[in-house]
Amino acid sequence: MMRKRLKRHKATIAAILVLALFLFWWDSSRGFDDSVMKTVPAVSAAEETSLLQEEDIKAKLEPSYLKVQEATRREGAADAKPFRLAIESAAYAEISPAGAELRKGMNEGRDALALLDEGSWAEYRFEVPEDGYYQMGMSYYALPGKRAAVVRSVRIDGEYPFFQAKKLDFQRMWAESGKPWRDNQGNEFNAKREEVPGWQYRDFRDTEGKAAEALRFYLTRGSHTLRVEAVREPAAIGEIIVKSPDAPPAYAEVSADNERQGRAPTENISLHVQAENVSLASDPTLKRIEDREPSTEPFDKSAIVLNAFGGAAWRSGGQWAEWKVDIPESGLYEIGARYGQWYLNGFPVQRILTIDGKLPFKEAVSLTFPYSAKWQIARFGAGSGDGEGERDEPYRFYLEKGSHTIRMEVQIGDLGGILEQVTDTTHRLSLLSREVIRVTGTNPDPNGDWELEENIPNLSQRLYLMAHDFNEAIQKLYGLGVREGSSDISTLYDARDQIIAMAKDTSTMPSRLQAITDLQSSLGLWANGLSKQSLILDYLIVQSPGMPWPKGEAPAYVRAGTMAGDFIRSFTKDYSGVGNIYDKEEALDVWVARGRDWVQIIKQMIDEDFTPQTGIRVNVNVIPAQQMQVLLLANTAGLAPDVALGVEGEVPIDFAVRGGLADLNDFPDYGEVASRFRPGALIPYKYDGGDYALPENQNFYMLFYRKDILEQLGVAEEDIPQTWEEVMNLIPLLQQNGMDFYYPHAPNNPNAAIGEFAPFLFQNGGDFYKDDGMRSDLDSPESLKAMKMWTGLFTNYKIQKQADFYNRFRSGEMPIGVADYSTYILLSTAAPELTGWWAMKPMPGIRQADGRINRSTGGLGQTGMIFKDSDKKEQAWQFLKWWTSADSQERFGTELESLLGVEARWNTANVEALQRMPWQSADIDAILQQWDWFREREIVLGGYYTTRYIANMWNEIVLSGKVAREAVEDGTREINKELRKKREEFGLETDSAAGTGGKP
Repeated sequence: MMRKRLKRHKATIAAILVLALFLFWWDSSRGFDDSVMKTVPAVSAAEETSLLQEEDIKAKLEPSYLKVQEATRREGAADAKPFRLAIESAAYAEISPAGAELRKGMNEGRDALALLDEGSWAEYRFEVPEDGYYQMGMSYYALPGKRAAVVRSVRIDGEYPFFQAKKLDFQRMWAESGKPWRDNQGNEFNAKREEVPGWQYRDFRDTEGKAAEALRFYLTRGSHTLRVEAVREPAAIGEIIVKSPDAPPAYAEVSADNERQGRAPTENISLHVQAENVSLASDPTLKRIEDREPSTEPFDKSAIVLNAFGGAAWRSGGQWAEWKVDIPESGLYEIGARYGQWYLNGFPVQRILTIDGKLPFKEAVSLTFPYSAKWQIARFGAGSGDGEGERDEPYRFYLEKGSHTIRMEVQIGDLGGILEQVTDTTHRLSLLSREVIRVTGTNPDPNGDWELEENIPNLSQRLYLMAHDFNEAIQKLYGLGVREGSSDISTLYDARDQIIAMAKDTSTMPSRLQAITDLQSSLGLWANGLSKQSLILDYLIVQSPGMPWPKGEAPAYVRAGTMAGDFIRSFTKDYSGVGNIYDKEEALDVWVARGRDWVQIIKQMIDEDFTPQTGIRVNVNVIPAQQMQVLLLANTAGLAPDVALGVEGEVPIDFAVRGGLADLNDFPDYGEVASRFRPGALIPYKYDGGDYALPENQNFYMLFYRKDILEQLGVAEEDIPQTWEEVMNLIPLLQQNGMDFYYPHAPNNPNAAIGEFAPFLFQNGGDFYKDDGMRSDLDSPESLKAMKMWTGLFTNYKIQKQADFYNRFRSGEMPIGVADYSTYILLSTAAPELTGWWAMKPMPGIRQADGRINRSTGGLGQTGMIFKDSDKKEQAWQFLKWWTSADSQERFGTELESLLGVEARWNTANVEALQRMPWQSADIDAILQQWDWFREREIVLGGYYTTRYIANMWNEIVLSGKVAREAVEDGTREINKELRKKREEFGLETDSAAGTGGKP
């Protein structure tokens, strides 16, 4: 019987087997293959000429430090002979007319020059005895400011020698103000971190950490001028040092010297320095964190204990931390650490190690921590190690009896040159794609014969050269320990292989323009990701040579037991509460729709500030962000809190119309509190004569532009577009040069369309609704004009419908565009080569009859609101007033940035608090100028249909070619139907004409 069945289905079985074999073959062969380079001819860099060589958008930018080093060394430059010159800051040759102040006796009885204002400067003249490389540094005292690192720029003889000299960081010093504290649930919290004032010395170093050693400046023999200029934060200068480059000895020399001096290894000494007990740190974001691996010290199975240091926050070049260690006996020791490095998948990270402020030997400038998904033991030494402390040759450090300071500082080091190579090659690819666009236009016929080889010099050779450069970067990564064929460098494999394919058949390039753009974005994101060198430490180990080292992880059965215990406790433990929880005492109930790290800061501020001031206890609970249905269900069930924070801007009216919120006008001082915000920011929270929420934060849109590129195109600073008419006059000039203007459009997020359309609507004098929200006003002449302007950017001017503005702004392909707050943060923190070459202004608008330019736009943020059923409305109002005050918003923004870094910078809606934030003055001024025109849309019942149909209108007009008037009228008709339906549902007055799309 079985044989007959097999015989009957043998064809099916055979087909399944063939399919399985095919899938196995396909899966094993679909990886990237380095042998593809065998088909690529060798080419010379001399063949890389460009039609745009004279217009290269990088021509005005200062070269990178590594490029300058390479060029000067090629010309025979070398380190200067031993030399050291100390220049007192008070011995300046010239200072700025304002912002520079001499502080008497500040530097151990000597005068010190303080640069207090942004743009203030001091110049010094000095001489060097010979041509060669020199290093520089300065002692400094960070003065009270906005808690950010001090930033200075340095010019030599009136020029920036490389772009890194435009932004040199000088960190403040931070320490815990006390011991960590525990809430009444037994969970541990970080103590507040306070600045430690004092003098420091720091060499001029690459802020990103891509150069392992202090920056080298090539100087010719004779007299020179050094200008130090304040970019951010006030600080005093003690003295400036000009010296021949440091030349620390190699470890082999130090080891031989120890042997000559008879320095013997110690015996039977083993010290563990808990990494969370940092004595000083460069950044308030560097703090204690929790780890649940059972071997992490100390460990508490039932509560949160902050038992490790660093993690994701300890990642940026120049960030350092120090630990004190008491050595019981002079002699030779080995040093190591228990660490976790699972942040950069497949890549090692590096740290600079100094002891008592000095580099012990040359190799300590780049201690390597290999990648692993588990905890490891690093035994500092030569060789890669095995994750359990074994090195080919562990370093031995001579330490005298007594107290010592160990410092570890983030640096990218060996990866820096590779990342620069990838970035430069990506720029050349951008330049080449612009040349192709000049020949084919932005929307070429993929089947046309564009004769690219005839129109673009050395096209194939240039593509092959790029492929060689990407492959060289891949080979260097192998040398750092990245596995061959690893998915971690798939971006580089993909770039190399796509470029080879284009070089072999250049006629495919017009059809690949979007792929080239996507490739540039991927390469930019890949390089930015690798610049973040995160590392977590459990403890440092200082012990006698020959002693056993601990294991990196607990045994599997111990880890399994811990996981099982955590799982069981999850059924009884309340994870929504934060900090002190009051079960029996009367307390205000506040729900916050934000991440737990954010909520912990709020709770700590409440316990340290609000409760002591008012005597009002507060229970704080976390609810999932962007899941507002939790609040709606709680309100329906009679379980709503007293106050909710982090509420999406469109939500308060949904509750107000259901009678679920307290009208803030019932509180006599509401008008005074409302004055903290721009009037336009309160519009979305008004309903039927009431006000139902206060804004916490708000987004903003600005015009970002590249000074260097626009200047090359003949657009002076005073000619930067102020109106949309001027933007539309500029777009053809950009496109003739292979560039484009950017206006945001999110095709995969229809909810964003209403915010993209709103500026055009408000600036043209239109509105979304009329008759108190009963009907849509999108069919008005003003609205129709606005819709034509908005969609016309994409239909008439053919700007790109979707783009990665940040990366294309860096590459120069989109040197001007409108973008939001997140772009400002990226450009401020992750585009150092553009320092001084970009700026932002209020977004374009429409000139009015009185000559003013209407720049109205919104930026709906998050809110706080009080529930109507609360029996503690007065206490809730006191809390909401405290939370939205300038002092609280400033502290929260500062604490948040201290915890999560500048990427989490808080865009408060409180105008006074914004002015106190650690941003550059010019940026705050531009934002406040835009905020003068801040206006948000009205939120009405059924308004979700407006959001949906505005996105539909854009799609129909831009993608389907529908006439704008028809699309608007059809959409307005559907919106009116839904507005009428929702108002009838809630028993509200309706307009008899609503739903017909016509006029009453």
